[in-house]
Amino acid sequence: MTLIKEWIEEKIKNGKIRYFDNDKFSQIVKIGDGDFGQVNKANLADIGLVVLKFFLNKNSDKAYDKFANELNLLHEIDYQNINRVLGITENLESYILVSEYANGGNLRDYLKKEFTSLKWSDKIQMALDITNGLKFLHSKKNNPWKFVNNGKLLIADLGLTKMIGEIRSCYLMDDDYKMKEYIDPQRFKNIGCKKDKKSDIYSLGVLLWEISSGYPPFLNLSIHEIAFHILYMNLREEPIEGTPAKYQNLYQECWDFEPKSRPDIEEVYEILNRLKNDL
Repeated sequence: MTLIKEWIEEKIKNGKIRYFDNDKFSQIVKIGDGDFGQVNKANLADIGLVVLKFFLNKNSDKAYDKFANELNLLHEIDYQNINRVLGITENLESYILVSEYANGGNLRDYLKKEFTSLKWSDKIQMALDITNGLKFLHSKKNNPWKFVNNGKLLIADLGLTKMIGEIRSCYLMDDDYKMKEYIDPQRFKNIGCKKDKKSDIYSLGVLLWEISSGYPPFLNLSIHEIAFHILYMNLREEPIEGTPAKYQNLYQECWDFEPKSRPDIEEVYEILNRLKNDL
């Protein structure tokens, strides 16, 4: 832990990581809960709205490691579809990650609010934004969450702040037990199965279906029923009327039970690009 603390302090000293004094934040409002503490939005002087992700207990090796890993990972990323980390701050109990605020909320909130006004061209663009971000993260070996900002879907990690947004987890998910509807069924089959890029593709397939429907999958099933039906009955959501056939085929290939039958992220991106151009 001492080495990690020294690493953080060295990054701040060298200007690699920006440090914000705690008194620069105002209008702090809780918006969710993360793996090690709550997630707030706040107004940061001279910048505007930001997200504050708390890592509670400075004396915890686990929290320290998690904080340092995410800080190192996310700070290196500068990409249009991924929320930027702006810097860090702290209070007596916590180190706090300061990141770009997604002004549209998470994907599910956005769909709930805007779905009736979305055309298929909009939905395809949303799918492309998510896929493009995931494509980049796969090249960096990261795990994403989805968020919306100024009409662009961003990928950010708020540690399961209500949505999948995303998503670490992946999805895409970081917590398999909170987001079962997005979890690779191989995880239900073999609890020791490690998440990989094909697991992300499965989760992405479910997301693509959700974009087509405007609502979450398996609304009438409990999380335990979801796991049972997906694993033992190969349950998947039904296609939505009016969905372009190529889009439907794509998400169904993505959520295939067998990982080797799922496309890779480059193929998903290429198909969506062709779909966009065909509309």
